[in-house]
Amino acid sequence: MSHLLYMQKLDAQLQWLAMQPPLHSALGQLADVGIVQDLSMEFLGHRQAPPATLLSVMLALLGLVLFILLVIPKARLSLWSLWYFVASSDKKPRKPDDLKLEKHSASTRRMKIVFIRHGESEWNAVFNNGWKIFLPFRLVRALINEGLMLFRRDSLFFDSPLNDVGLKQGWELLTFLASQPTGCRQPGTAQRPVEELEPEDVVSIIRGDAGESVIVSSLLRRAISTGLISLSPRLLKSSVSDRVMLMTSLQEISRNVDTLALTPAKALPICPQNEAAMKGMGDLMTHFYGTRLDKKYNAGNKTISMRANKRQEQFVKWVFEQKEVDCIIVCGHSLWFREFFKSYMPKASSHVAGTAKVVNCGVIAFDLYQNGKVTRIPPESIKEIYGGFEVKGKKHKKA
Repeated sequence: MSHLLYMQKLDAQLQWLAMQPPLHSALGQLADVGIVQDLSMEFLGHRQAPPATLLSVMLALLGLVLFILLVIPKARLSLWSLWYFVASSDKKPRKPDDLKLEKHSASTRRMKIVFIRHGESEWNAVFNNGWKIFLPFRLVRALINEGLMLFRRDSLFFDSPLNDVGLKQGWELLTFLASQPTGCRQPGTAQRPVEELEPEDVVSIIRGDAGESVIVSSLLRRAISTGLISLSPRLLKSSVSDRVMLMTSLQEISRNVDTLALTPAKALPICPQNEAAMKGMGDLMTHFYGTRLDKKYNAGNKTISMRANKRQEQFVKWVFEQKEVDCIIVCGHSLWFREFFKSYMPKASSHVAGTAKVVNCGVIAFDLYQNGKVTRIPPESIKEIYGGFEVKGKKHKKA
């Protein structure tokens, strides 16, 4: 009886609310829409839906949407990604300049930087690879797989992981790094600038055999996994303090959903399912994801106001705050790398690094200098260690 009384009171309140002049007018206009009249005829038996009925349906749909957003994190991310795509102006890198760098001044600081681009991703496999005529079929298959991941912190589109080709590319980079001869044979070699080093010297630093280096990565799993796979020999022999530091500032430059992270702020990402299931490597990848990642600099997803130029400046500021390392190894993305080169090389430079992407799993080393307001990458210091740049009509191979 009490339940019936409650429903009667609720109905009376809806009737009263629906009769309020502004809302009543809007509901009347909605009731005259053709599709609304068709649905009313189908479910109510007459074409003109009462205002209170329309209002109750709208409130029920709103409640359902709020419930979905509350219980499914990926639904919230979907809503955010739509807004980010519309409102973001992420493609705003720092403007280059031609300010003179006093390279040999006592106040000038230098850091060796190594860029490692991630391998091919599932996003690439759907949208960028193969004949365009088959894109709808690839997309439907990906959407089905995405639906199966609805309640998991995994996705093919958001924070797109490595695909099979990308995993293979990571293994090939691992093999290259492991097979190179020992470098930095002379004392003090590892402290010299990249400009004065040979490729095997840089490789020895990357492997952790010489010098003092630290590994950092974008929050996105394809960059993290590329680093964990290719640098796994280093991580297996080094102490647990040698971790990959996750940085929001390194997130890729784009409005696409594949550049938005699944991992919340101050949390660690979960190993992608296909990588956790890899034969002979899955357990190790899961172990690395749980023990060799550092969330200190994970501030969560990039925001609308966090444009590319701000993230570049955040990274540079962090670089020159480091006191105990002489090399920073960055696992990241093609557009972020290209725009970084373009921003900090001299404005007049025509070096390919400012116009072309690094190839998948490519490794590029260079020197970064800072003196006062001047931050500079000397183009002559840029060295292709593995893979090189994507240049049309020219194949760049291993060093």
